[in-house]
Amino acid sequence: MVISMKNNPIWDINKNNKYNDSLKTNNVDILIIGGGITGITTAYLLRNLNKRILLIDKDNLGFDTTYKSTAKISFIQKDIYQKLEKTYNYETSKLYFESQKEAINIITNIIKDEKIDCELEKVNSYLFTNKKESINKLNKERDLLKSFKVECFDQQKLPINYKIEASFYVENNYVFNPIKYIGNISKKLNSIDICINTMAFNIKKENNSYKVTTNNGIINTKKVIVTTHYPFFIFPNLIPIRNYISREYVNTCNYPHNNFTAINIDKDTESIRFYKDNIIYVSNNHRLTNKINYKVNYNDSKTKFKNNFNKEILYSWMNQDLMTNDYLPIIGYSRKDNKNLLLACGYNAWGMTNGVIAAKIISDLIMNKKNKYYNLFRPDRISLNGIINSIIDGIFYAKAYIEAPFIKKDNIYKVKVNDEDYFLYIDKNKNKHYVKTKCPHMKCNLVFNKEELTWDCPCHGSRFDIDGNIITSPTKNDIKKKNN
Repeated sequence: MVISMKNNPIWDINKNNKYNDSLKTNNVDILIIGGGITGITTAYLLRNLNKRILLIDKDNLGFDTTYKSTAKISFIQKDIYQKLEKTYNYETSKLYFESQKEAINIITNIIKDEKIDCELEKVNSYLFTNKKESINKLNKERDLLKSFKVECFDQQKLPINYKIEASFYVENNYVFNPIKYIGNISKKLNSIDICINTMAFNIKKENNSYKVTTNNGIINTKKVIVTTHYPFFIFPNLIPIRNYISREYVNTCNYPHNNFTAINIDKDTESIRFYKDNIIYVSNNHRLTNKINYKVNYNDSKTKFKNNFNKEILYSWMNQDLMTNDYLPIIGYSRKDNKNLLLACGYNAWGMTNGVIAAKIISDLIMNKKNKYYNLFRPDRISLNGIINSIIDGIFYAKAYIEAPFIKKDNIYKVKVNDEDYFLYIDKNKNKHYVKTKCPHMKCNLVFNKEELTWDCPCHGSRFDIDGNIITSPTKNDIKKKNN
């Protein structure tokens, strides 16, 4: 029997949830932009505030980064604790650990209290290496966790047949179905308006309020909370040069269920979790600007998957994460002198826990409550390591800009239309698709992603469909030909 591989995440989109795609009101007290894990949890924590709250999303709820996540609810995050100790100090590393533990408690308590069906499962989480030279780094992370009063269990192998050099595991981590969580928690938000297919383009401050321009009209609001993957219309604190985009590739196959997760501590990420009778495997992560021949990257990930598991791939997709140069998310007031514009982003590939702790911090700030993590994640923080990495980012951006035009593009032609440069793609049915050659965000050269038939920006991660319509921000504009 021939198995047909699906180029989408394994989570089924919940089509039974019906949301408005037109605004009931244009005047609110609080506007939440983004309906992923952060936005929906923020809405939940603010649901009893007795304010007019509106949540909007450019697609359906959870359909972007949350949908493409492997949905680990875990405090085991590669070598994050030693990175933070080196970048800041031991106290910062420990405080970040405490934030992840609190996020786990928050989300599991919500699921329990609201009886949310999302296939939550408690698991042991392994941190491993398959390189002898990384064993010392593995032991360093273990020792830091032990200093945080975490019990760690040394192991020489994983519970499945998978070659490693060393590992340890901890208890009390979780996995779940993120789309079921988003869909079912949204049913608890009767006091909050939700509007999908509504994309925000601009935020303009007027006196003590904001006018937010969307494709569904202008929304007037007193407070704005931006929880999108990339805050594309917010420039304070030099957000675009304090982050970079990381891309990783996910493949799945049928595999006997096992209640553990695993991730390696090495530079090249390898991550494992199970969902029902499937194994989900992440590999071949790279800085978006550093490997822009996406066809090669896809093929390498599939080859690695088949070498490890010797089975046919059922689902295959890729995900993009916003990574910060000092390893901490950006959460809080956009400006310290403006308490009415808040943002949360840069979760460094750990969106489930960081998205939830972001929701807790933001909701506390909205309700004028103290939060012990406010200073840890504040957007205006500065670190020497972050500055150095930002300079390195600039070099990578320049490299990607120069290399992009030279990537081979099958069935792609560069043409002139009304004296403007366009790419012309001719599909298998001989249909013609025109798109502009540069990303409208910051004018980077675009790369064709043949695996998903998309146009991708290798600089900041904007993505467009084959006809130039926006799929993923930070861009605000399509790249399609007029009258296309």
